[in-house]
Amino acid sequence: MGLGDPGSTSALGGALRQQAITLTDLVVDLTEAAERARRSGRMDLSVRERELLSSTARQLDAVGAALQSFTATVLAGAARIRALADNAARSDLVIEGSVVVEARGPSRVDPVDRLRERERLQELLNRVSAAEGKELARIARELGRSGPALAALSERARLGS
Repeated sequence: MGLGDPGSTSALGGALRQQAITLTDLVVDLTEAAERARRSGRMDLSVRERELLSSTARQLDAVGAALQSFTATVLAGAARIRALADNAARSDLVIEGSVVVEARGPSRVDPVDRLRERERLQELLNRVSAAEGKELARIARELGRSGPALAALSERARLGS
């Protein structure tokens, strides 16, 4: 399973979250300027902009967080798979993709023990795949929610509403 290489995925998530921080900082600056304007009797003309920036920041942060969480899960899963592969080799088994199979050639491992170990390792490998699948589904949900929200925010910004 994958969503690009983990480094790039994490970097994208970090860039989105950094952009969210930048937008939030702008909201703080605009809020401070609005407070100064109100104290001097002028109107606050930045309400719409602050709301648009805040909403956009929330969406970007949510997507970035999902990407970074996925990356952490993939890296932890890769480490777990390496450990499982080491265990598999001791029983003359190998991991091919998402399946634990018998290694080619004769084996000195008792067939019953080998089958039991194969089933155990397959269950553990399935858990790793399931964790990655859950994170990938989280990204899909987040994009499904944030994509339309960001499009609506963009349209509102273009229309000035």
